Amino acid sequence: MSKVPLFGAVSAVALMLGVPAQAQDAAPAVPAAAPASACELHVWPTENYIGINTGLLSGFGLVGAVADIAAHDGRVKTVKDLMRDYLGPDVQIAELNKIGIAKALKLDGYTVIVEEPTPFNEDLKKNPALKAKWKAIDARIKAGERISTSTAPCYVELVGNMIFYHKAMMYGSNLFAGWVYREFPASGKASKTKFGAVKNPLEDFPAKSAEKIEPAKLELRDAYAKDFVEWVDKKVFKATPE
Repeated sequence: MSKVPLFGAVSAVALMLGVPAQAQDAAPAVPAAAPASACELHVWPTENYIGINTGLLSGFGLVGAVADIAAHDGRVKTVKDLMRDYLGPDVQIAELNKIGIAKALKLDGYTVIVEEPTPFNEDLKKNPALKAKWKAIDARIKAGERISTSTAPCYVELVGNMIFYHKAMMYGSNLFAGWVYREFPASGKASKTKFGAVKNPLEDFPAKSAEKIEPAKLELRDAYAKDFVEWVDKKVFKATPE
């Protein structure tokens, strides 16, 4: 079984910047919907906001990239705060509800259950109890087990694992969003696992003037929604190469 990392800043950045997503498909069909109350789609929004701002120094290899990121540290922290304000867990769920989470995933008839958000990666380092809790959850994901205690006979998980702002001098600003999607049979381990991320460009975010604040907020939310739609199309339903 492919191991699905839920957290980790280094692997997260590698994923966002183009490392191919792995996937597993033991059963191609979406679990058939039983009576509505029996089918569940569990959704975890995220509080794991990542920001990277790269510029001229990034062309000088790894050392240059590290120095460049350090030079932009103050602005990156501000961007993380803005993402937290503009695109918190409740807003994420609201944006997904506008699209129709179950409909987009072809899970008509499933009851959508919103779980607690996945935590900010830096918070795990400062909170041993939180780290232990999510380490155990990560282990269940890697083992192909359900995260929740639900025993629903048709059961699906959608786990948001990061929202990532990346600005590069030559390529502009983009918002990446990543998820882990898993389908389960009535009993046993996950029968289908997909994960990865997609990006959409940003022009107004972060706002450079007071009158651009609202457009920047709307743009960020719109980019997140577009990320989800494209991610479902490219990662969940696109055939996995042999």
